[in-house]
Amino acid sequence: MNALLTAIHVETMKLRRSSVLWGLQGFFLFVTVIRIGEGDAAGFLQNTVFMFASVFGLVGFGALAGWVFGREYTDRTLKDLLALPISRGKIVTGKFLSVILWSFGMTVATYGFALLMCMLFHLEGFSADLALHYLVQLLIICGLQLLLCGPVVFTASASRGYLAPIAYAFCTLMIALITGSTWLGAYLPWSVPALQLAGSGSAVLPLGTVSYLIPVATGILGLAGTWAWWRWTDQR
Repeated sequence: MNALLTAIHVETMKLRRSSVLWGLQGFFLFVTVIRIGEGDAAGFLQNTVFMFASVFGLVGFGALAGWVFGREYTDRTLKDLLALPISRGKIVTGKFLSVILWSFGMTVATYGFALLMCMLFHLEGFSADLALHYLVQLLIICGLQLLLCGPVVFTASASRGYLAPIAYAFCTLMIALITGSTWLGAYLPWSVPALQLAGSGSAVLPLGTVSYLIPVATGILGLAGTWAWWRWTDQR
């Protein structure tokens, strides 16, 4: 347990000192503030959450996860990392948990900023119930998007860098935008977060069970593949 906590702490500190994290956070806030004039409070908060269901989640979280795993190859620090007295499984777990922690941190910070904008600009229809509704949806969507980072970190490991996972993230965004409005959208993991938001007016979890199991399975397979890659294949 101490080794795992050490791995999480080290990876968290790496991210805190990186320009990638703060660049993404700045981008999230910039996109949020430029959309302040789009409708009332409900429309503004819905647009903010939608960005996490699409660009912020698929590309933003994907870029962060890809950088955390891919930078060890591009910076040529992998051998030094693997020489540490920590198992490879704990290194992978520590890296992914640090991505989860910082991604949730950026999400909460961005949503808090959006709520502040609602109050400062006195947007019509703003209320605590409205803020809570979209907060719940945002946390569900954030969880789904982080599951979809499983294949991203595997791509970063298998390609030994972070360019391929970023390209993969952009491709999944395109797939989600194209198929989200079709019957296929409910069965493609990258479309599920946006569909979750679209149906949130009727229920907290408006989609069928299969639609939620697909992102879970996608995340588990991606993380299992990453663990296996670091454990066996990457010994070459």
